[in-house]
Amino acid sequence: MNPRTKKTVVRALAAIAFFCLLLWIMQTLEPITTVLLVSLLIAYILDPLVTRLESFHVRRSISSMCIILALLVFFTLLLLGLIPAMFRELADFAQRAPRYIRDLTQFLLALAERFDVQVPQDWNEMSQFLVEKSRALLPNALDLLNKLASSLFKSVFGVVGAVVHVALVPIIAYYLLVEFQDIRGGISDLIPPYVREPVMTKLQEIDKILSAFVRGQITIALILAILYSIGFLVIGIDLALVLGILSGLLWIIPYLGTLFALVTGSIMAYAKYGDFIHVLYIVGWISVVQLTESYILTPRIVGKAVGLHPVVYILALIVGASLFGFIGLLIAIPLTAIAKVFLGSLINMYRNSYLFSDANSRDDGRKSDQP
Repeated sequence: MNPRTKKTVVRALAAIAFFCLLLWIMQTLEPITTVLLVSLLIAYILDPLVTRLESFHVRRSISSMCIILALLVFFTLLLLGLIPAMFRELADFAQRAPRYIRDLTQFLLALAERFDVQVPQDWNEMSQFLVEKSRALLPNALDLLNKLASSLFKSVFGVVGAVVHVALVPIIAYYLLVEFQDIRGGISDLIPPYVREPVMTKLQEIDKILSAFVRGQITIALILAILYSIGFLVIGIDLALVLGILSGLLWIIPYLGTLFALVTGSIMAYAKYGDFIHVLYIVGWISVVQLTESYILTPRIVGKAVGLHPVVYILALIVGASLFGFIGLLIAIPLTAIAKVFLGSLINMYRNSYLFSDANSRDDGRKSDQP
């Protein structure tokens, strides 16, 4: 092994060791790491807006403060309006649940009789048992939720820790947002001059993928949550706001949001109205939302800059969550974007190398030798 190759191998091994050490530290200090990553994500999303305002001679500190405060006020008002409405929906659903279970049981029995399916003898007793239990337990759903919440934060330390972590996010995000361009410049200065230009080019490619993906996915998920909620409210199903918001947020995971909206919306529609017309309304509205997302929202907001296949995206989330839990979910997509860029570079290097060219030349030579 020549000295140059040896030096390259040593540098690569050192980089891998440093990366593994960094992941271990992040997993060990998970609460602090989560706060830092969420704050960094907020700063990364808002940086283009602050930079745009800076071009109009607005200081970064002032624009960052105004944007963070505006977001805090907006989400506070949103939660104050949504949470009571969602709790009212849960309470109303708890009162209707016994009737829904009874109607669903009758529907399944009629379906089994129509297709000559043998039903267990104790089916009626089991359905009656479910109705009685739901009638006894579901009206107390809010009390159960309150007890669950209190048990999660039963210690003073837990309450204080949770409040401090939540309060730290906008504060750290503000300082990161103010210093975001300086942080980028500092990273550039840490790169050796002889490789700075190609490395910065790759970092710009990664930034292009991540910015299109992160900002685009979050924007589309919020829009879909609004569209799903409006449709479910107009159709009149129970838990319209809860299901609509969850369906929109779950859209970030490919296919899961649509499947969740379709299944839960159809069940709620049939449970309330007892016909398939309203189920078709749900299916039709979800189809309209999906067409809007596929042909209008995604091309305009995300575009073709991302290039992450849904299967790769799902696998990245699964692997990240399996290895590092919630931290893994936060870093899975950035690491996948980095891997995509550098894998593309390796493929290009291989195609331009003597290995690829010699293989092609040998194939061409064999073809020319043939009569």
